[in-house]
Amino acid sequence: MNTKHTRYILLAALLFFTVLTVLLVIESEPVQAFNYALYAEVAKLHAPVWTTASIWLGELTRWYVYFAIIVVLLYFPRTRLNFGLPLVVALPVSSVTGPILLKEIFAIERPDINQLVAEAGFGYPSGHSMNAMVFFGMCTVLVLRHSESKPLKIGFTAFAFTTILAVGLSRIYLGVHTATDVIGGFLAGTVVICAVLLAEPWLQNKFTARLAGNKPSE
Repeated sequence: MNTKHTRYILLAALLFFTVLTVLLVIESEPVQAFNYALYAEVAKLHAPVWTTASIWLGELTRWYVYFAIIVVLLYFPRTRLNFGLPLVVALPVSSVTGPILLKEIFAIERPDINQLVAEAGFGYPSGHSMNAMVFFGMCTVLVLRHSESKPLKIGFTAFAFTTILAVGLSRIYLGVHTATDVIGGFLAGTVVICAVLLAEPWLQNKFTARLAGNKPSE
């Protein structure tokens, strides 16, 4: 994905996120009807096994789990610059922007329905969905860019797409987010990915220069 395409995707995601936010702030009836209709369909799947799976998925996709993986990528020289660096910038930006800044700015409440787990704070955008999009979406871009294995590219892309979708659906299933919360998280995550990709050359130059400056003179 070249710089021009990245800019187009960033602008499109930002535009859709803005439109969606406005519709939610003005409490658009068609949007609210869409949220309740989709939840009604997902709620038909309520069963102990799916509830347990959704709770575990939520725990396994919190920011600190992603960060542990990023630390490993930063540790090994082979993955440090191409994988660890973009991710260690993208995830904190996502974790701060979504759950802290955007939720507090828009102050859109969580759905008033049968919540299967307790979650505090506002609902829009979904932090789990945003972080999942940023982590797995960024990993997918980096794998497609740097891996020479076609099976790995196909397999990881399918895995990442499935995981992102599963995280979003699990938040709706548990009743802690609406469909638009999840979509908003995906869109905001896409903006973060594109912004970090555009800044990546500058970040790599700074990181490389810093490493070179810290090397002891011979």
